[in-house]
Parts: sequence; structure tokens; C-alpha cells
Amino acid sequence: MALNPGLIQASFMTMRTSAIHSLLGIDYDRFAQGMGLAVFQWAVGQPQNLALLGTATGTLGTGIIAAPTTRLIVPPNPGLIKVALMGAGVNGATSSSLSLVVSSSISQVFSTYGQYTGSSGTVGTGASVAKVTVANAATLTGILRGTLLPIVGKGPVVNFLSIGLGNGIAGMLMTGTGFGAVTGTPSVPPLPGASPTFSTVV
Repeated sequence: MALNPGLIQASFMTMRTSAIHSLLGIDYDRFAQGMGLAVFQWAVGQPQNLALLGTATGTLGTGIIAAPTTRLIVPPNPGLIKVALMGAGVNGATSSSLSLVVSSSISQVFSTYGQYTGSSGTVGTGASVAKVTVANAATLTGILRGTLLPIVGKGPVVNFLSIGLGNGIAGMLMTGTGFGAVTGTPSVPPLPGASPTFSTVV
């Protein structure tokens, strides 16, 4: 199953009690919804925002990296999220809890549901390995401003929060990797081959 706003929102709702200070209440419900919309809009099918480079190996031919066969792995990193929030001026008693919840949510949803697709170059059948090489923090920050404004309200806080979360989430996703299969038509006779790949998150 590929990423969608509902799955991202559900992950944020599930992880809300994973920190020392549980993030409860209607404001957090709205925050989770805003994060679901923002991360989906930014990440899925937007190679200028989030993309992977990698290698396909196997048999020469014509094929694709098919999304149903692929998976992403994004390790959690609450420390990175916290540093990004602090750098944007977001401190306070709940910043550590927010960092842990955001980190856990992003890691869980991308590692469980995240997939990628792309061209396999000259490989017809085989395997794909990939690494996130594009994670555009500036565009994520801009989208977050729009989705968090109704929750946080006007003023500097929404800007600080958007910058911190945008930088932190993008930095965390830069540690992401992927693996999957190449499917298509191999050469006849079968010959070994390898090719660089470019893929988009779905």
C-alpha cells in the first residue's frame, strides 16, 4: 500500500503517546491531520521534493522498478528533529516529546507503507537498491506553513514550527534507503547488466 494522507495522519495519531509528555487534545488531532496533508503533498510523486538514486542489477533488457515490489526504510532520529526545532526557535517542555513523536511517526509510516518507482535503465529483470538523495526542506516548510496555519494561528510560531519540522523531516528522510525488484523483459540470450536508476516516492 502506498502513502496517502490518511495513513500519515493515522501514524501521528498512533504515536501521540510514545513520548514522556503525551500529545493529547483537539489541537494535536488537527496537527496530525495537517501533517498528513503536508507530507503527502510534498513527498508523493514529487521528484523535485523527494527522490532516490540507486542501481539496478540483473539481466539486460527493458524493465521498470515496480512500486508494489519496493520498500523504503527510514530510521527514526528524534535528536535530528529536536536540533532542527531548536535551530528554528522552538523550545519548551514539550519540544522533546514533539521531536520523538514526529520522528517515530515519519519513520513508521514511510518504512511500513512507503514505496518508490522508476526506470531501470538497461536492466530487464533483477533487483533495485536506492538511497534518498533529494529531500527539499524549503518546499516542505512552505507546505507546512499552509497546513499548520489553521491550527497554530497567525504569528511567528507557525513559521518557527514549519521551519523546524521542514528541516528535521527532510534531514531524517535523507537517511532513507530502498530496495525492490526490477520487472520486465530480459534480453535473449540473457546477459548480466547493471544500470543507474532515478526513482520517485509513491
